[in-house]
Amino acid sequence: MPKNQKTDEAKAVTPTKQTSTATIDDGMAEVLASKLSTDQAEELEKCEKIIKQGWGTFLEVGRALATIRDKKLYKGKYYNFDQYWRKELGVSRSYAYSLIESAVVNDQLSAIADIEVKPLNEAQLRELIPVKEGKRVDAWKKAVELAGDNPITAKIVRKAAEKFRPRKSGKPRVKKVGGKIDLGPALKLLSQAETLAEENKDKAIQKKLTELRELLEGLAGQ
Repeated sequence: MPKNQKTDEAKAVTPTKQTSTATIDDGMAEVLASKLSTDQAEELEKCEKIIKQGWGTFLEVGRALATIRDKKLYKGKYYNFDQYWRKELGVSRSYAYSLIESAVVNDQLSAIADIEVKPLNEAQLRELIPVKEGKRVDAWKKAVELAGDNPITAKIVRKAAEKFRPRKSGKPRVKKVGGKIDLGPALKLLSQAETLAEENKDKAIQKKLTELRELLEGLAGQ
């Protein structure tokens, strides 16, 4: 077989974009599948099933957390949602809210019919969280455009989302002197104060303490 013919055939069966399998036509999928042995094909199917289940679980967890937060289901055990995820789940605030917001972004994009290429992982979705809800679709389409025939990485999504993100407000910042600020002791004292406020059923103080915690955690990058 001539060398050029081999090259052309190789190009014909090479996917040009990292998208869902639905974007690959049936004829191409059959050609690609024929490259694997029966055992390899079965193993691939098992692995992909696990991956899809994990992706589905990730989104389901985010939706469940959103339901607990929005419907205030945490009140059965805790004063506020922050206490729930911190004490009940033992996860960081940033992780809990990342799960929630990523699931929200995914559902928003999935509801748009004219989006052919859907997000495939949490890293892509995370970059769209800071974008205003009404601009997320445009930001994602821009990422697809920038990627071209290349995989849509989180870095590409971040670059595409930059022009759609709201400008930062002039909030006061704490200067870091001599390195990173250690807010651990302050957060520990704050937790003790929150517990006392909860025991005394002082909701006004509890609310202010929660706001203070969010501010401190934001400054600490947690």
